[in-house]
Amino acid sequence: MTQTDKELSGITASEYATQLNADALSNSQGCNFILMEEPDFWAKLGIHTGLDLARCNAMETYSDMYKEEHGFRPHKDFSNMTLAEINAAIDRI
Repeated sequence: MTQTDKELSGITASEYATQLNADALSNSQGCNFILMEEPDFWAKLGIHTGLDLARCNAMETYSDMYKEEHGFRPHKDFSNMTLAEINAAIDRI
């Protein structure tokens, strides 16, 4: 399910994790991971909204794909990048 930044900002990281888990479990290809759904877990990481979690997941995807392509992790500052900008960077790999 694709959601806008505004929609993701309006839900908690825990709620978004629950949505992602449900989507992954209903996928016919199965699921090889489950995200933590406890709010305290995400709060300790400084991840509060669904948008925070979506950005975190996108940053991890970028880092993993970059490493696979180049053999080392990138030294990229994502702090001022929007989710769309991070996803565009993923598309360029």
